[in-house]
Amino acid sequence: MVEFQAGLLGWPVSHSLSPLIHSIFLRYFRIEGTYELFPVEHGELPVLLARLGRRRFTGLNVTVPHKMSAMMICDSLSVEAESAGAVNTLVFEPGDLRGYNTDIAGFKMMIRDLPRPFYVLGTGGAAGAISAALKVSDVVFIPRGGGISKANRPAMATVVNATPLGWDDEDIFPFPVPSGWSFADLNYNPHWRWRNSLQSHVITGEKMLVEQAAESFRLWTGHTPGEKLKNRVLERIREKLNEDKNNQ
Repeated sequence: MVEFQAGLLGWPVSHSLSPLIHSIFLRYFRIEGTYELFPVEHGELPVLLARLGRRRFTGLNVTVPHKMSAMMICDSLSVEAESAGAVNTLVFEPGDLRGYNTDIAGFKMMIRDLPRPFYVLGTGGAAGAISAALKVSDVVFIPRGGGISKANRPAMATVVNATPLGWDDEDIFPFPVPSGWSFADLNYNPHWRWRNSLQSHVITGEKMLVEQAAESFRLWTGHTPGEKLKNRVLERIREKLNEDKNNQ
């Protein structure tokens, strides 16, 4: 009997490493179950969730483009989800579909050693989590088509990519990263040519991915993946990304 059923809703999702992460968590805690990918186009989320709920799902992760719309169909929200204005984790409870945002904790872990302030490109659910994770004085949001003014520009800071830019290897970021700054990419496509040409300190989204997944797993199962397990998962993810690159 399957004790655990979860998955990821989004469009696209074929590139996701979440099934790999949760398969390792499940094996470690000796839990029988499955984690599936569900490609869901914009506007189809309510119908799919109604169908999945009947399958007795434990919970679901939510990614682009549904993080904000997922809020609208939840019966209740965590404080973090309300603060971020976005949901990335759903928990099916008797008579209650509860929405959480584990991206906040994941982002805090990802950027804890990076210089502030953070200049963030993006206005979607990931940007909402960033806003909730940081003090107002530590973040500047840059709209599409915008850039970084040279006036009063700090010597050190971090540019954050909170958009889908970078999943296509040929994507071009809309403005340059100033010399001496860091670049934090919430994506983890190792083949993005623009990012790979940067001379800046670059950190990619694997750490945030694992941290938010671990928190989702805790919400669904009550089991908390420890640091050794999360580091093992990070190592496996990086191996998988290198394997995929070599097979291209």
